[in-house]
Amino acid sequence: MSRLDELKKQYPELNMTVFDMMKRLDTSKSYKYFPLMCKIFGSRFNVKNHFHPDDLSKGMLEIQSNLISKGISTNELTDNQLFYLQNYISEHFTNDTYQTLTHFMSLMEKGLIENKDVTSYKNIDDIRGALTLASMKELTKELEGQIIREYEDQKWLILRPLTFSASSKYGTSTRWCTTYQREKNYFEKYWRRGILVYFINKETGYKFAGYKGLHDDHEFSFWNAEDNRVDYLDVDADDYLFPIVRKIFKSNATNKNLCSDEIQQQVHKECVEEYYPKMRAIEFDMIAEEPECVSEPVPVYEERPSIA
Repeated sequence: MSRLDELKKQYPELNMTVFDMMKRLDTSKSYKYFPLMCKIFGSRFNVKNHFHPDDLSKGMLEIQSNLISKGISTNELTDNQLFYLQNYISEHFTNDTYQTLTHFMSLMEKGLIENKDVTSYKNIDDIRGALTLASMKELTKELEGQIIREYEDQKWLILRPLTFSASSKYGTSTRWCTTYQREKNYFEKYWRRGILVYFINKETGYKFAGYKGLHDDHEFSFWNAEDNRVDYLDVDADDYLFPIVRKIFKSNATNKNLCSDEIQQQVHKECVEEYYPKMRAIEFDMIAEEPECVSEPVPVYEERPSIA
């Protein structure tokens, strides 16, 4: 039995096809209704039913490009198969899942992942941890001047990112909006308005983030690597960190306040000018509506320690 056959047997839920579904839907013994079902269900993934003839070529190029950006091979697939694949993955999995797996496989092939036993990884969090540990080895001296180390011991590194470059590097393998390459203004917002802190377990690669607004928002929250808002009691932090965390968030200085003029200019250039080329800094500060990170509701506890 081949490796793929073994995996199909081990994970039958991943070996289901539309044909498998139609077989269970057809009540006849001779699959008499199969041709009709193929017409009905097949039309859903016929690209000619979804694109104007003049837009078909452009649309298919966009679908193919999107799949390739996720690391998915599109070789020898028809337009209808590409369209089906695009719809399937968009419905069931986030872009981050594919990007994380692609990054992991790339670093594994280059020999940069310490744990090379692929079978030992149980879930996406294990993979994120491995990516974090690999990225920590690549941190440059230049980034040292773009963070504030609030605390560090043999197990934990707690830091404030001062630039998007540092935020992206130390926040790698997470879904934090402050690491979005295409929307760097998210980072600028939290950098300018409050205390943005990253917590990194140097042994496992586990990460979580914390934020406290110091201006008009007054937000105080913690976020896991999936960018879901969580209670501090739910993060996997050692007990001895609590007074350290409490002290960090007692500060009255935003991340921006801790930056030199040179670093502030760098952040403005990488986060503001790229997206608002005609807007001056003072105009950007006056934007009424700004993007918010999408999150899950924070769990509520009757007896919850206060850090603030």
